[in-house]
Amino acid sequence: MPDYKPNYLLRGFAVVALVAALVLVVVVIVTTSGESGDGDNGNGGNADVSKVGRKAVRNGVWIVRTGDTLGEISIKTGIEETVLLQLNPDLDPQALQEGQRIALR
Repeated sequence: MPDYKPNYLLRGFAVVALVAALVLVVVVIVTTSGESGDGDNGNGGNADVSKVGRKAVRNGVWIVRTGDTLGEISIKTGIEETVLLQLNPDLDPQALQEGQRIALR
């Protein structure tokens, strides 16, 4: 029977690859759940959203932040998407940019 010599370098690489894969899975889960959790939270999340929405409506303008969508802005401000589009005829809902101003009145 031939002598078996384990390749420690290959074993070390396999462990590093496994750890990297687990870290990647955790990052994807955390990132994804953070984006979808805004509208699905209980009363605590809705209280924060309505507070932000009330301030924006009072000021009459929404400043787009990273990750904002027209649907989320509509929910946060209580203004329907169709009304937002009427108030902002040049607005492209698919190309919102951070810092962009959206009229709410």
